[in-house]
Amino acid sequence: MESNRENWIVSYPDDGNSVCYEMEDMSFWYQHRNECLVQAMKANDFPAQFYDIGGGNGITAQAMQNAGYEVTLLEPYRAGIDNAIKRGIKKTIHSTLEAYLPEAPGTVPAAGFFDVMEHIEDDHAFLKQINSLLEENGLIMLTVPAFQSLWSDNDEQLGHFRRYDLKQLERKLALAGFKIQYKSYFFSLVWLPMWLMRVLPNRLGKRKVNTPQKKKSEHMAGSPSTSRFLRSLLHWEIGAIRNKHIIPFGTSCLVIAKKTISL
Repeated sequence: MESNRENWIVSYPDDGNSVCYEMEDMSFWYQHRNECLVQAMKANDFPAQFYDIGGGNGITAQAMQNAGYEVTLLEPYRAGIDNAIKRGIKKTIHSTLEAYLPEAPGTVPAAGFFDVMEHIEDDHAFLKQINSLLEENGLIMLTVPAFQSLWSDNDEQLGHFRRYDLKQLERKLALAGFKIQYKSYFFSLVWLPMWLMRVLPNRLGKRKVNTPQKKKSEHMAGSPSTSRFLRSLLHWEIGAIRNKHIIPFGTSCLVIAKKTISL
């Protein structure tokens, strides 16, 4: 389903999918996030049928599909759909959420949107659309960047409108008809390096262009041994999330919520 780019409500770099596709499989960040998400799904009894909203190149859908979930990837960018198909994602829909919603209101048992909502200016309207898409008592899982105090020019260049904290997310979700079942921060050990590498230079007036090379370097995509080492340092978070423990800080938020009110 084709969509008019000018009418999209998402702020995202036009080359975002192609740049990410080149490094996702080697990135410690994507791999750790996926392991945390799969464990969160298992621990919170997600149904087999799951929609990945704005799932890009299918890197997360692939992890969930490999874990036995029936994932449908809904993605507005054609490049993302093509890359997801290359990865072996069985069900893809080329559409924005707004265009797809009239076809399937109240029919989806569970959905996720991972580092998507920060790209949407009207996040309340987006959450209401997700509410309309879900069936009664449907589940959602989401991740977003954490703490406005970590805001830098990197966020601006990625098309972010904001960063979040867990209390803010709980309020926003309640207004959209959801009740949180589990919430936590993660990427705890990345907080200080991010502040030193992004926030501090920004405050000193030093702006860095977020080139593909810079992104690959930060994700350790070109250094498999370093990537494995970072994942080993963060591995304890996977167990914490599996056991529904709350990690008190990090550079990302993870939230699971249930639809309690239809809007």
